[in-house]
Amino acid sequence: MEFDLIGANIVLLADKHNISIVSKEWLSQNNIINDEVINFAHLPVASVVETNEYDFFVDERNLRISSKVINKDNLGNLSSMTIKYIKKLPEIPYTALGLNYIYNVKENQKKFKEIFMINDEKLKNVFQNDYIFGGIFKFDFDEYKVNLTLQPKNADEIICDFNFHFVSSNKDEIIKILENYLKTKNKAEKVLGGLIND
Repeated sequence: MEFDLIGANIVLLADKHNISIVSKEWLSQNNIINDEVINFAHLPVASVVETNEYDFFVDERNLRISSKVINKDNLGNLSSMTIKYIKKLPEIPYTALGLNYIYNVKENQKKFKEIFMINDEKLKNVFQNDYIFGGIFKFDFDEYKVNLTLQPKNADEIICDFNFHFVSSNKDEIIKILENYLKTKNKAEKVLGGLIND
């Protein structure tokens, strides 16, 4: 079984982010984004900043920082950029944090059906043909509520989307969680290994 991390982002929820202040200049001046901005839009309802490495999006309820290039440095930078943002805007009423990882798992549907004990013949009768299988798991991990969504891409690949959700209005608690960001990635990979490897 083989799996690759193909997407990662952090979502910081708030009652009201300050969209008007978040511009490409503000992000650069505050050392939140250091690479060259290749695309920027500052609208009344949202601000979007894109570099070669990251996408930065903020609207009233969400700040989402996504890594466009997946590597160890960029994953570490996601959390440090979010921490810098919180420290520059401590007055924002933050409500929750989402740490998200998307994996592409190369494994055939037959193996997935065996893992999850699918009654293949019954489902073929119901759907009157062959089908591909996915699912949703919810579980707790430390202080997180975790959702794992399995979305079939084709007969030989499945997208596994992890959301580690942490609810808090305490900015210091949120920062502490962000300082241990990669433990959630390690948990995601441990779960995938446990599900798929014999």
